Amino acid sequence: MRDTRRAVPAPDRAAVLVNGVVAVITGVVVGACGTLVHRWETPAGLVLALLLVLSGGVFARAAGGGALLLLHGFVAVATTLALTFAGPGGDVLVTDQPLGYAWLLGLVVALVAVAPTPRSWYAETPLGRRGA
Repeated sequence: MRDTRRAVPAPDRAAVLVNGVVAVITGVVVGACGTLVHRWETPAGLVLALLLVLSGGVFARAAGGGALLLLHGFVAVATTLALTFAGPGGDVLVTDQPLGYAWLLGLVVALVAVAPTPRSWYAETPLGRRGA
């Protein structure tokens, strides 16, 4: 009996490079926007910032698997930490308060929460055809 399933082609180098560049850019955007938004309205700003982190993590996981998620997460955390320290005028964006700690810890927890999600959630095959 002949196997009628089509093999999924391996991504070419250009696609891998583009996915990597987009993951870095979105990591910077997620880290910077989340840092700015988390103080907007006390619970709502933090929730929106963490939802942004989750959506960026899901994008990275869907686009390139665990390696791209790791790259995206590293860039998002590095951007956030760069904005955490005092700026030239002495202003800080992440204060030494519970909300600031919740943002720094929530950023990492949200990224780690995306990592163990099943690969089948990101498959491009229709639900009825998986495993058939």
